[in-house]
Amino acid sequence: MKIIDRFVLKSFIRPFLITFVVMVLFLLMQFVWKYIDDLVGRGVEWYYIAELLFYISATVVPMALPLAILLSSIMTFGSLGEQNEMGALKASGNSLIRIMRPITIFISCLAIGAFFFYNYVIPVANLKSETLLRNITNKKPALNIRQGVFYTGIESYSIKVGSKSGENQSTLHDVYVYDHSKKMGNLKVIVSDKGKMEVTEDEMYLNIELFDGNSYEDIYPKKAKERDNYPFVTSSFDSSLMRFSLSAFQGGDMHSGSRKDFDMLNVIQLDEATDSLNIQFAERQSGFSKQMREKYAFSEKATNQYIPLATNKDSILNSMDDNLLLNIEEKERTQIIQNALRIARSNSSYFENANDEFFWREKIIARHQIEWHKKFSVSVSCLVLFFIGAPLGAIIRKGGMGMPVVISVVIFIIYHVTSYSFEKLGRELIWSPMRGMWTANMLLFPIGMFLTYKSATDSALFNIELYLKPFQKVADLFRKKENKKASQA
Repeated sequence: MKIIDRFVLKSFIRPFLITFVVMVLFLLMQFVWKYIDDLVGRGVEWYYIAELLFYISATVVPMALPLAILLSSIMTFGSLGEQNEMGALKASGNSLIRIMRPITIFISCLAIGAFFFYNYVIPVANLKSETLLRNITNKKPALNIRQGVFYTGIESYSIKVGSKSGENQSTLHDVYVYDHSKKMGNLKVIVSDKGKMEVTEDEMYLNIELFDGNSYEDIYPKKAKERDNYPFVTSSFDSSLMRFSLSAFQGGDMHSGSRKDFDMLNVIQLDEATDSLNIQFAERQSGFSKQMREKYAFSEKATNQYIPLATNKDSILNSMDDNLLLNIEEKERTQIIQNALRIARSNSSYFENANDEFFWREKIIARHQIEWHKKFSVSVSCLVLFFIGAPLGAIIRKGGMGMPVVISVVIFIIYHVTSYSFEKLGRELIWSPMRGMWTANMLLFPIGMFLTYKSATDSALFNIELYLKPFQKVADLFRKKENKKASQA
């Protein structure tokens, strides 16, 4: 490797690694702020949260990597131009393409590695992260009965404690227990001056022993006439033991999960899944078509054979009598018409449901095909954005975190919006999946080639005076006419 290659690579790799880590952390923080209410206060061990964040950080790489390449390429070549190093390299006989060559090779290898990462790592990360997130969010909050606050974490019960004291805060004072187990409202209340709370050794049950208390219960009679009397039962006790199951608070296996969606499959698995879905879709269409043909058929009295309406419509209509209903008795005619209308409405509803089912099946197949193309298109976008960022940095000649950040963010927003919009067109079956996933790259690739050409030829692309020249000529033409009229006057 020549000195110029090592110099350019060293200038690029350092800002690339920094921007890549910053982008991953930034996108990871968006996830944390979105699901912070579902992750905090549920008694989940810290290593489960750390594992979830690790998997999520892998899933955000497809968005962080292209942005990091774009930003670092603008920063690198902008810094080379700002410090006159680009001019020195060109003065020594090196063109912009020659200067970009080592980074182009590096980005190409990075794009190939990114494809394998998207194909083998991202599906596993999506499966693990979704399973962990679902199990964590479904886990009940940790048992924490606070004083002065109603605790409703135990199913069918509401517990309020006035104060807590003693070792491990196990002694309770002014205890109120509302029993909702009968699913008919607040019918039973237990009040106690003092109590003791402890969890069994296997942590499966919570025992609350109450002392010197009273129980108040409304009786809900089965007979409606007795309900107007509002009967109730009161009782007092010296000691009463209540046991609550804590099985809902057990974490279980946080990695257990059986669902495997299209974003959890690699390229080979997506091909197999798409083929299976296409076969099922074709079988469903064939069965529906056969069922509808058998349902809509006429019988000829002479041959007693069933002829499909769709295949021999004209001949059947010509052989039918126009006054067919007149041959039927009047009292049966209305019933036949009503039955025909009922059957027609039923078949119409069945056809609409089948149409919705076919559309849903086509969308599922399209989602698998979009995911297949995405694994390639996102890798190619790394090269496309590099060929936009590198010449753009050489043209603007500004390094650091100022102008390059603004320009890269604007370009990436354009890329992200266009790619997401076209992908949505593919998901809604307005465009084909291939067209929806590759259009954004095909639109930006000519722009990158144009910027590379302009930068290689030292074109003053962002020189404002260059764009004002045509307007200046028009202004000079009007000025000459005015001066001519003034001289004639």
